[in-house]
Amino acid sequence: MKKILILKNDRVGDFFNSVKGINSILNEHKDFEINIFLSNYSKDLSFLFDLKNVKVQIIDFNLNFKQKLYITKKIIFEKYQKIYILSPKNFYFYLPLISNSKFYAICVKETNKNRPSNFLIKKLHSYAVNDRTSKKIDDSIENLIEKISNEKKIQYPNILNNNPNISNLLNDNLIYFKNFIHIHYKHVLFKKNGWELNDFTDLINKISYKGYKIFLTSDYGNFEYNNFFLNQFSYIDFKNQQVDIDNNKIIYLHNIEINDLFKVISLSDQVLAPHGTMTVMASYLKRKVIDIFDVTVRLNSFREYRPSNNNYKFLILKNSSDKIKNKIINFL
Repeated sequence: MKKILILKNDRVGDFFNSVKGINSILNEHKDFEINIFLSNYSKDLSFLFDLKNVKVQIIDFNLNFKQKLYITKKIIFEKYQKIYILSPKNFYFYLPLISNSKFYAICVKETNKNRPSNFLIKKLHSYAVNDRTSKKIDDSIENLIEKISNEKKIQYPNILNNNPNISNLLNDNLIYFKNFIHIHYKHVLFKKNGWELNDFTDLINKISYKGYKIFLTSDYGNFEYNNFFLNQFSYIDFKNQQVDIDNNKIIYLHNIEINDLFKVISLSDQVLAPHGTMTVMASYLKRKVIDIFDVTVRLNSFREYRPSNNNYKFLILKNSSDKIKNKIINFL
């Protein structure tokens, strides 16, 4: 059987920018054996590729010497027909020098450095360039990956597995997950823009008063704000297997794992969250999204992360004034 290899050992947010392209690759190569390398960050999403002809392997986000040697040997001896470099790491661009496989890649153009060099780019069979020096509104990362992965330019059906196994705790409480907004609190972003916990709580209470049911999440861990939410609201505590729901208008999901989170987002009516895992996952699942975006990350971030989902809106977070809170509420 012919084989192809997909190299996508990225963080979860960047991983989801490639999912549409990977789906196209799987559709175009149903008679191939397909190997996909995911990172230690995105390994829990391997359920998406639960298909007969697909095998997923987990490697580090930052490859060590042993892993680089393993990949090199695998490419030499496995004789892949095609190799897709969807994570533009420098090491990957040297692999065409030791292989006769056809390489398809996402390249990066930056002010001081390009990945790969002009010499190595000539070794690629097909590529698309993410030009971070451009001031034009060019293709998003998702569209660039689709360009190199969808050779036949066909609108393929989604054949990925969107039904992960969920925890017994979530399954036992699914009755609550109807007609709701998922809101995610990212402490660093809100704090950076002058929001205190009481300001954020005031916002979600105002959203609740408008008649919206809310499921709240925050970054995984046991920080001060985690305990604050546990004391303020009803909750489902996934780490300690505890449920305390005396008011189902706002329910805090403490330390929810990725499989359960994927399921929750798929059931939501809309997602309000800072840009990252929540928003790109919701976009993939075609939920209505309000992306609280931090423009200080990179000037062309809007272009790179522009989704294909028509129900996706960007909102720039500023101070915690009532004017800003009302603007957020009016976006819902």
